[in-house]
Amino acid sequence: MDALTAAVALVIAQSCIALVMTGAHFATRPERCTAYWALSTILVAAGVLLVVLGNSTGHAALPWLGNSCLVAGAILQLWGIQVFYGARRGVSGWVIGGTFAIALTLLHLLDASIYNRMLLLSATLMLLLLLSCRALLMGIGSRWSFGSVLTLGALALLMLNNLVRIGASIALAPDFLPMTRSPGVVSILYLVPLGGIFLYTTGLLLLYFERLVERKNHLAMHDDLTGLLNRRAIVAGGHREVEVAIRNRKPLTVAFVDIDFFKQVNDNLGHEAGDRVLADVARRLEEVCRTVDLVGRQGGEEFCLVFPGAGADCAPILGERLLTAIRDRPFEGKRQLTISVGFASLSATTGERSWANLVHGADLALYQAKQLGRDRFCLAAQAEGADGCDGATPPARPPTSAR
Repeated sequence: MDALTAAVALVIAQSCIALVMTGAHFATRPERCTAYWALSTILVAAGVLLVVLGNSTGHAALPWLGNSCLVAGAILQLWGIQVFYGARRGVSGWVIGGTFAIALTLLHLLDASIYNRMLLLSATLMLLLLLSCRALLMGIGSRWSFGSVLTLGALALLMLNNLVRIGASIALAPDFLPMTRSPGVVSILYLVPLGGIFLYTTGLLLLYFERLVERKNHLAMHDDLTGLLNRRAIVAGGHREVEVAIRNRKPLTVAFVDIDFFKQVNDNLGHEAGDRVLADVARRLEEVCRTVDLVGRQGGEEFCLVFPGAGADCAPILGERLLTAIRDRPFEGKRQLTISVGFASLSATTGERSWANLVHGADLALYQAKQLGRDRFCLAAQAEGADGCDGATPPARPPTSAR
């Protein structure tokens, strides 16, 4: 394959990549990272086209514009990665881009040879690729995925290609232009970058769509306001924990938590304040629970907690811990909040109770705590007809609106 054919193939392929990335951006317009990546691919496609036209026509301004577009595209790719992982863009991109533009202008004014311009371009791209690799590694942390591995592999390929370009520019300086017609140099100049850019863009798209899938899965299992498990997830997790407890003959406790006089918060402070109260209470509940415990929002101002390995003897300790976590810290430093808690336990020796039984018992115990004055906890009966909270049998629970 001759140099012109390879260059045209690179232009066509890069234009297709630009269209795909632009389409991805329009499908996700609020995302700044895809905007940077889409504009980057457009600039790279334009840069390759201008360089090819300049080399074919001999017009000196076209390679200058093309090389500038290539560097600008690499800068935008770096910014896109930084924005994707929530990092600051910094000024390094501006400094590198400005320095390159000045140096390239001086080379054109001095009528420098093509290998000098190639050396400057390769060194600048190498620096930007290293910065992109650093930003990617910092953003990935310990969360490796196929997309991150592919993106890093593509960056490694592009960096290796630029190292070879730099070495070739130095070693073959006097004969660099004639050597550009050889198959090996054609591969270095066009074919390897084509594969590297394709893999790099594909990796960036995979990173983005992996995050979309992760968010979708998170929203399917978590409450959007509080970040806790939603009702579907807490029910599924509760069923699983009950089965494990019965199979291993381990104790388990379920707690229902309700914010006292929550309607007054909405009526007096507004629904936005009510949302903040829910989020604040959720955060405090998570703080006092273990990592193995399940904490979810049952609905409204009611929460459901599952404590694997904790029996009825642990309920008083858990209850005091939950009550204190809410009572001792006023909401936004002004309004004191309290909660009522109902517990139901599955003992290690009696495994006949189901998740539905535990939920029903915790629900009745919660209502009893409300009836006894709120800001307290109650334990459900261990079996039908046994005593409930403070020696009293839990009454039948009325509709939620009575609370």
